[in-house]
Parts: sequence; structure tokens; C-alpha cells
Amino acid sequence: MNGDPFQPHAMKQEAAFVRCYIDQPRSWDGLTRCVIVKGWCFGANGQSIRAVRLRTNDLSFAGVVGLPRPDVKAALSAAPSDYTGFEVRGVLPSGENHIVIDALTSNDSWHSLLDQTVHIKKRWRPLWFPGSSCEELMFFQMAGHMKYAPRPLRVDRLPRSISPVSERPRISIVTPSFQQARFLSTTVSSVWDQKNVDCEYVVQDGGSTDGSIEILRQFAQTNPADFARSFAWASEPDSGQADAIARGFAKTSGKPDDLMAWINSDDFYLPGTLAYVADFFARHPNIDVIYGHRILVDEEGREIGRWFLPAHDDEVLRLNDFVPQETLFWRRRLWDKVGGIDASYKFAMDWDLLLRFQAAGARIVRVPYFLACFRIHSAQKTSAQMEFVGKKEIATLNLRTFGRALLPTEIETHPRLLRYLRKSAWIEFLWRRFHIRHP
Repeated sequence: MNGDPFQPHAMKQEAAFVRCYIDQPRSWDGLTRCVIVKGWCFGANGQSIRAVRLRTNDLSFAGVVGLPRPDVKAALSAAPSDYTGFEVRGVLPSGENHIVIDALTSNDSWHSLLDQTVHIKKRWRPLWFPGSSCEELMFFQMAGHMKYAPRPLRVDRLPRSISPVSERPRISIVTPSFQQARFLSTTVSSVWDQKNVDCEYVVQDGGSTDGSIEILRQFAQTNPADFARSFAWASEPDSGQADAIARGFAKTSGKPDDLMAWINSDDFYLPGTLAYVADFFARHPNIDVIYGHRILVDEEGREIGRWFLPAHDDEVLRLNDFVPQETLFWRRRLWDKVGGIDASYKFAMDWDLLLRFQAAGARIVRVPYFLACFRIHSAQKTSAQMEFVGKKEIATLNLRTFGRALLPTEIETHPRLLRYLRKSAWIEFLWRRFHIRHP
């Protein structure tokens, strides 16, 4: 797949054809563990690609499809649209790896794009040593992809709450959802099953037709008597995720010191999270916002990675958003002060909200515990929208914060950001090697 990217290239499998080209890596020799594969692909009969994956040994990494490639459409009239690009990221073990890259066409058939053996160089220097690149550090420490083979989810015990429930602030939680029936029950149950907390919960659905409504009706009908909080849901058209969040919170109420959060319909809280959060805020009345570490899970809820966040750094937040949204909680008074969520954002609404919290003088703290799980799957908004709207919204926030859009190289080489990422690697090293939890 080297040479002219627009010369016809077809690989036959079970009497079906695909046309493709791999732009990156340019060479399969001397690869590091951080493997990024980029290219374009479509069925030779004009079929679109539904999914792409990279397989090696017992690992399988799902990629992102539908990325913009207008150059392909301009050069090849057979291309079904301007969006034939794909990308796959994966952390591969050192040594020999037999790599297979497959594409799934619209007729539910997988077709091979690449099949070869590669050698992955072993890294001897720990990531927390000076010298690691920002790309490498982010690839491992703040990954948006599988870091290791799926394993059963391990739940760490949170500190026992010491404040009486009556003294803890109430929590208002909203779940925006659309066509997420596959994961919705897990998300709702993760709130439903929390103990010893006063909570009101609203699921704001965007008019799903995939069975989500039946799931919500069932939860509403079986609302247990000991669920000492309220549950409500609605299904109506909205203008996107941020609008759904705003609609959901408009149906909640609370005092200025009470708490708010949203959890997306493919993510879920860990047991004990809400009681721990309410207890923390009860014991720290001067704190406005908290967040914690993140666990990455796959479509089946198996653990595939972890984020280890250093202590909160206001300057790093201005440069990049490393705050795991599903672990974020804040006081209602702060939400009211900044005017709530900006529904014009489709991708970076959480970073925009955090930057406005920060500008309003919020006291933000990272707590050293895993509070929730972030699900990695091929249809998630985080992957699919980054190329379309994410970069534009990030540039808008850079302009508001710094007066100009930042070049990627400025961020990737910023000393403060590199120190932050190396701290993340050091915290992970202490946690995995010595079971030490960094404060």
C-alpha cells in the first residue's frame, strides 16, 4: 500500500473487494509501541466502511471511520463520499507482532487491508523520566484507546463516608442519551444502585427509537421504596448533547451548596462514588469542583486502561482538558454563577464549562480515586466528532483563553504540560509497582 495513494488497490476476500491506502506509518520498520495507522478505504463497489480494526495476538483495537478525505473523492469517482478516512491507535507489545488490519463493509463482511509481521522496539526508559515526547506520554497516560488486553473490571474501595447522610449535600445528576439502549441500563443502574446518598436523577433522551424508552419506563415503574431520591425521564427532540444536559438540569432543583453532575449514557459510576463525593464536599465546604481518576472499559465493560491524574493544575487546564468528565462534580452555586452549560458547543462543552468555572474563581481539586468508567466504542461521540467539530471548538476556546489559536507544537512542547504528563506516569508507576496511592 505504498506508492501512489490513488492507484487502484484491491484485496480479494470471499469474492468481495475493498480499495484502500495506508498513509501512516510510511514504514513498518522500527515501530515503537505507540502505533497509529491512518488511511482511507471503501468497498470497490462504492460501499462505505462501517468499522476498522487492528488485530495482533490476543489484542483487537477498534478504529475510527468516516474521517474527512475530500482528496480521495476528488481523485476517485468511485469513492462513496468525502468521508472515507480511518484511523486506528493501539499499544503493541515489544517484539514480533503479526498485524492484521480489517475493514467492515456495509454488507457485514470483514475484509483484510494489511497482513504482515512487524517488530516493535522495546522501550527501556520509564515514561516518567525526562525525554519522553508529549505524543508518547498522551498515548499512554491519557489514552482514548485500549492500552492493554481486556480484563475483568477491578473496583477499588473508596474511603468510608463519615458524615451523616443528612449533613451531605444533595446531588442532581443528568444523563443525556440518544440511541444508546445497548449501554443505557448500565448507566442508569450505576446511579440507581448507589447507597447512602440523597440524589435526584434525570435521564434526558433525544427521541430514541432503539428500545431506550422501554428501558426507562421499566426503571421508572420499579423505583424502589428505599431509593431515597427521585428519578425522572423525558424523551423529546433536542439540538444535541449540551442542549439535552441543559434541559435535564432545568428539571432539577437544589440549594447553592448542593451538587451537580452529568454522566453520559455509555459511561457509568463505580460503587460508592456518590456517597464518597457527597461526604467529601460536606467536609470541604470551601471546595467548588472535584474530579478523579478514570478507568477505560470496552463495549462489554471490561477494563482496558486507566488514567492517573496528577493534582489539579489551573495552567494545564488552560492548555488542554484532561479532566475526566464522568468523574466531575460541582456545586450548584457555581453553575448558576457562570450561567450553566453553553448549548452551542457540540464537542468541548465540558472544557468550556470548566474554563468558565476557573475564570469565576472556582476552587478545583483532583481526588486520588477512581470514580467512574469511560467506555471506548466505535460509535462514541468523542472519536467521531473530533475531526468534524472538535478541532474548531478547541481553537475557539484557545482564542478566548490566550487571544489566539495555539499551534499543536506549542502545546506538545509546553514544559508545564510535559511535567504534568510525566507526573501521571510516576503516579501510575507507584500505584502498579508499590500499591501507593499518590495524594
